[in-house]
Amino acid sequence: MQARFFSCRLWAFALLILHAGFLSSCQTGQAPEGSHLHQQTISLEDIRGRIIERQNGLSDLKSFVQTTVETRDRKRSLRQALLVRGVQALRVDTLSLLGQPLGVYIFNGLKTEGQRSVLYDTRRNRVFLGIEVQEMLGRTLGIALNLEEYVSVFAGNIPRLEALKLTGGTLNQEGATYQLTGVDPADKSRMEIEVDAYTLLPNQVVRTLPDGKVIRIQWQDYRLVAERNFPHRIDIELPAEAAGLTLVFTDPILNAGIPDESFELTFGDKNLSSLRN
Repeated sequence: MQARFFSCRLWAFALLILHAGFLSSCQTGQAPEGSHLHQQTISLEDIRGRIIERQNGLSDLKSFVQTTVETRDRKRSLRQALLVRGVQALRVDTLSLLGQPLGVYIFNGLKTEGQRSVLYDTRRNRVFLGIEVQEMLGRTLGIALNLEEYVSVFAGNIPRLEALKLTGGTLNQEGATYQLTGVDPADKSRMEIEVDAYTLLPNQVVRTLPDGKVIRIQWQDYRLVAERNFPHRIDIELPAEAAGLTLVFTDPILNAGIPDESFELTFGDKNLSSLRN
């Protein structure tokens, strides 16, 4: 009994030392570390660098996805096939119950302006380009969501993390998550990021635009895929519009190598570029 009491006192003393280290790190402008690190404190830039390093380990993704689109007066479920490569390429095929394509959306950031986004409506056999794509997606989904900005989100990554100007960071009281804040220089939007302190996996991002509108992104249901933790559910919420998008992944495949042709809209043996020339 005496030995057990002595052990408890040692644990209490250790917790006191850790708490003191946490307070010291806050005073010096550094965010405290998670238990997976060996140093007592860690800078915000070090946290960012470690998250980016983890994100860079995923080059591409392909998966079937059950997508739920919810607006004020409507809720729809779509069966889709998703391809993602880095932050520059995204393809979404909306499928019928029999697996036939109803529509194809492709974003390829390597294309010239005006041809980066393509939407093919198979039912009307019509192709939409550029700004037409955003208009059609808005009508189809019922929400104003620029998919070009969310390519990395669908791969389980924090968007524009490299460009973000970090303004603060803390460890929550339970010592389980980092709470990071920053500003995106591109549009002056504010970002609040929550990541797991032990795995550096993103839990949530809240983006507040200059006009006050909020976009909330959540990554959930992490499971091991090819020795990598990958979220099998992603939620994108737009509270002001009472709208949102939920993606549930089925059997995702990571880093398999997706060919360039997958991000071309082809008709027979011709792609869209050759048809327009």
